[in-house]
Amino acid sequence: MSILEQNKNALVVIAHPDMKSLSHQISHHIARHLTQQGMNVEIADLYEEDFKPAITIPDLKAYRGQQTLGNDILLEQARFDRADIVYFVFPIYWWSIPAVLKGWFERVFTHGWAFKVDDQAVLTGELKKIPIKLIATGTGDQAGYDKHGYTQAIRTQVVEGIFGFCGIEDVQTSILYNSDFIQAENLQTFLKELDMTVLDLNQRSVSC
Repeated sequence: MSILEQNKNALVVIAHPDMKSLSHQISHHIARHLTQQGMNVEIADLYEEDFKPAITIPDLKAYRGQQTLGNDILLEQARFDRADIVYFVFPIYWWSIPAVLKGWFERVFTHGWAFKVDDQAVLTGELKKIPIKLIATGTGDQAGYDKHGYTQAIRTQVVEGIFGFCGIEDVQTSILYNSDFIQAENLQTFLKELDMTVLDLNQRSVSC
């Protein structure tokens, strides 16, 4: 079953402070493309909205069952719950995701909502099984990423370590390499590739 045959809500999470960045350009392209396909698109610009990525004492108390989650966390979880597909757009910093996005996962993907561990230490992923699209910009080339293990590091840390941990297996990663020196025509080529792969909602989802 394709995304368009299901509900039609997309969430785009942006993790870059510069409104003129490639991450924002790519995000705007995604939103425009999805809207043209009939999707309802919600934007979560973590810097623009001043999301606080550092775990707080109230967060820890909520994790320990001593109080309820804060409204800022409930808002982000509701966004995710509404979505039928989620796009994360971000630059690669030190071979991983930016701190603000790491903090978003740490605070939002809470025990009891994103995953559970029972009294016998058995883990179950609790996130609903929707497609996840990771779209990143990187300063190096693909050969370098592969050679030094950075490609595998992103998979281990994010694809498996976050989404797999929380029960989602349908995760697709796209990286715009050499982004610091990208030419306009190369950016357009990358966007066209996204249109044919990541943004083609008529494709069948492996999560169905």
